[in-house]
Amino acid sequence: MLAYLRTTNYFTAPSSFKCHGAWVGGNFDHSVKVLDHLLEFTKEENLKWDREESPFIIGLFHDLCKNDQRGFKEKSSGGLKIVSLKPTDDRHSEKSIELIEANILKLTDQERECILYHMGEYGGDEEYKQQMAIAMASDPNIAFVQKADTIAARAGI
Repeated sequence: MLAYLRTTNYFTAPSSFKCHGAWVGGNFDHSVKVLDHLLEFTKEENLKWDREESPFIIGLFHDLCKNDQRGFKEKSSGGLKIVSLKPTDDRHSEKSIELIEANILKLTDQERECILYHMGEYGGDEEYKQQMAIAMASDPNIAFVQKADTIAARAGI
């Protein structure tokens, strides 16, 4: 896992261009904050996971698709400007799932659904939202993953 992550900019990529985590390492910082919230919710709400490591896997890798899509370029006036390194894949969550399973580990169905729907209402079209509602009815953890991601993003991380 670490060998793969070191071949990417996982530890240095920004999370966004303008909003949360728009700094060197912003996506990693965001992912750690999502993990912190997931661990807190797991304890407070007694969340049940298919495997003990699930909050770590989901929290740390839900935005893995941002690796190597965003980077930095020096501004002529000094400082850094966030730039696109590759075209952004519109399949944000699906791309993260593909990268995790190809390079890190096989996800459980629960982990896959939590990552797929982690963006909540911001994540897709009406069909996506309908499928998300069905998934959330069978697994309340999805809502807590969304909440963890939203809290971290709204805090600017």
